Amino acid sequence: MASIKNKTKLVLLASFCIIFLFLLTGCKAKNDEDIYSSTVEVKNIDVNSEIAGRIEKVYVEEGSKVKRGDVIAKLDSGILEIQKNLALYNLEVAKISSEIAKLKYALVSKKPSKYQLEQLKENIFQLKELKAGNEKNISLLRQAIEDIKAIRVSNPEMVKALTELKVQLNSLEVQNESLAHQINSLEVQLQMVKNETVMPEDKSIYAISVEIAQKNYSQALEYVKIAEGNLKLCEENLKKATIISPADGIISIKGVEEGQFIGPGSFVAQISLDQYYLKIYVPSTKLGKVNIGKEVSIASESGQIAYGKIVYISDKAEFTPRNVETKEEKQKMVFMIKISITKNKEILKPGMIVDVIL
Repeated sequence: MASIKNKTKLVLLASFCIIFLFLLTGCKAKNDEDIYSSTVEVKNIDVNSEIAGRIEKVYVEEGSKVKRGDVIAKLDSGILEIQKNLALYNLEVAKISSEIAKLKYALVSKKPSKYQLEQLKENIFQLKELKAGNEKNISLLRQAIEDIKAIRVSNPEMVKALTELKVQLNSLEVQNESLAHQINSLEVQLQMVKNETVMPEDKSIYAISVEIAQKNYSQALEYVKIAEGNLKLCEENLKKATIISPADGIISIKGVEEGQFIGPGSFVAQISLDQYYLKIYVPSTKLGKVNIGKEVSIASESGQIAYGKIVYISDKAEFTPRNVETKEEKQKMVFMIKISITKNKEILKPGMIVDVIL
């Protein structure tokens, strides 16, 4: 009888152990199903040059911390300064030309006043000043062209810059001749005004003269607008010669060196932002456990714990990504979930493999 009781106890004990192990294994399997492997990712921004030029100075190295607005690199702005000064000069010429056209219109449409006579003298003086400045700019352009030739660089962007300077030089030389002609024309008109012989006797000729003067004045005002646009463009290009950081972060890649010639759109540096995130892929059966804003734990391989929150849940199912090893897992339809790391991110590095516990 005692033997039977002992056997019964052994059977009950064995059954209890089996049930306990089953429950333990089931709990572990259930917990494992809520743990997802992922890789730490970081958001990067590429910084590119908007204009062509030679790198004059680089202010960062790989690993440098930068703030939004910090200078990363500067391009040689010598040619850009010349172009800006030329644009400024051309604007002054356009403004004076419009004043002259306005005065000519007044001269042919009515008898000139004493003020208009003085204005005519002032315009002649200004034109002579502009002509002197124009000759100085011609000299500077010629020197810039010789400097570029001395570099002996066959880079397409450098060749393009040289061609543009030659075109500008030719334009200034033509403009210089035009200024000389305008000065001579105004001096003749000044003498005519003094002699009161401005207005033609023939009415038809007078009407044509008024119409031409009016059109010339309107055209001169348009030239002022064009010159203002060119000056604004030159000023913008001059600003772009200073390449600045668009955000806070760390320089992960430095793409240029001092003395290097780059074209528009050339890569200068890459900035890694202080924004770490993870992506996990959850089957539809587990979607009920996730929601936007839910906090999750993130375990590194060394056992350290960081924390994050769910910021995005895809509304479209997809096949499990390729990095999943088994054929069965690859055939599952899952939903991508993005997690932003919010706490203890300093223990993580981009590329680390971690476990996400939902």
